[in-house]
Amino acid sequence: MLNSIQTRLNSGFLLVSIVAIVVLWLANSWYLRQTAYDFVSARLSSDAYTILRAVEMDGKGGWRVNSELIDPVYLQPMSGHYFQVKVNDKWLYSRSLWDEMIPTTEGEDIGQEYVRRVIKSGHPWLVLDQAFMKEGLKVQLVLAEDVERIDQSLQKQGWAVAGTGMIFLFVLLAVQAMIIRSGLRSLVSVRSDIARLKQGEVRQLSHVNTSEVDPLITEINYLVQAMELRLQRSRNAVGNLAHAAKTPLTVLDRQIEALKPREPALAEDMREQSVRLRDLMQRELTRARIAGAALPGQRIYLLPEMDKLLRTLKAIYRDKGLSYQQRVSDKIYFPGERDDLMELLGNLMDNASKWAHSKVSVSADADENCITMVIEDDGPGIAEDQIERLLTRGERLDESTDGHGLGMSIVTDIVRQYGGQLALDRSERLNGLRVTIMLPLHTKAEFPISQQSEEVA
Repeated sequence: MLNSIQTRLNSGFLLVSIVAIVVLWLANSWYLRQTAYDFVSARLSSDAYTILRAVEMDGKGGWRVNSELIDPVYLQPMSGHYFQVKVNDKWLYSRSLWDEMIPTTEGEDIGQEYVRRVIKSGHPWLVLDQAFMKEGLKVQLVLAEDVERIDQSLQKQGWAVAGTGMIFLFVLLAVQAMIIRSGLRSLVSVRSDIARLKQGEVRQLSHVNTSEVDPLITEINYLVQAMELRLQRSRNAVGNLAHAAKTPLTVLDRQIEALKPREPALAEDMREQSVRLRDLMQRELTRARIAGAALPGQRIYLLPEMDKLLRTLKAIYRDKGLSYQQRVSDKIYFPGERDDLMELLGNLMDNASKWAHSKVSVSADADENCITMVIEDDGPGIAEDQIERLLTRGERLDESTDGHGLGMSIVTDIVRQYGGQLALDRSERLNGLRVTIMLPLHTKAEFPISQQSEEVA
């Protein structure tokens, strides 16, 4: 499965951003929590010295905490600020504890000396447990502060930061999508130019102002030019070969004519071989000139070429007085080489003219997928079994039925090279042979295969 560049970039950016936001969110939450706990620990440590100064002997020789010297918050029941003091194995409790005790043997270390985090009755407390010496006695001070409201505030702030981060992430994602789309705009234009190139509207791709894409455009244009030059060189070589072969064959024909008075039988055999050699060479040279699948930028409109062909055929078959019916729109084009089109139509129209009694019809239609050409005549037609022979892949011209078999091997080769379909049947309108050819206009074209047709691939 192919993914678009934009999808991959956006997915990668989204994944990295989410990981970064989660890490930053966790780090920020931990840092704020640690900062708040450090502040509370510092306050507990300061209150511990205040309470230590408030520890004094009463008039009975015992120990007490002078409430006038401590913060009033420790005098308010369940205020969230508590202490307990141990002197001579006796515990003194703040009024705020309200008959409760501060745990001293459990809790979670928060990275502060003497301070732990414990859960008391479902509430988080920070507990400072530290021993002092006063007047030669060991005094153990245990202070606690309920930090539930601090934790709740930090949690709310954490979710607010997470929500803000996600909103910021989606804004960044939208901005990046616009930036990527703008950056890939040159590729979209290249895609459009390639489609126009395949349709024959342009012969070269336009250059773009993107340094990463422009070298690709240059290479594609060079490839198109190289294909055209290679095809032209191949055709030139074929033409040179045909021209070079004519002279030896002409000399051979003259030698045969000179031999004919003395050895007529031998001369006739040699003449038949010479004719066969000429026909074979002409047929193979014609096949070699077939360009095959259209080069990018090829578009030959049918109507002008059809007019020229009909004028030629009317001159050739002037004695027969044939009536040619033509139905071809000026917007229909052949997606290939002109020589291939003329070989294709020339063979079919010549066959139709040769066997027609009085009428030959040619029509062409096109849709978004293919071009359909139909050539009909009012001649004798051919039998059903001969149609199957002509459509058999690999059937040669000289093995086909006389008449309509002439040129069909070349027609079949051209249709095969262009990935089209060829169908032969009887014309319902003219009662002769009807030849239907369907050629794709692009590589993804789809068209149905009729009962008497062959998809020549």
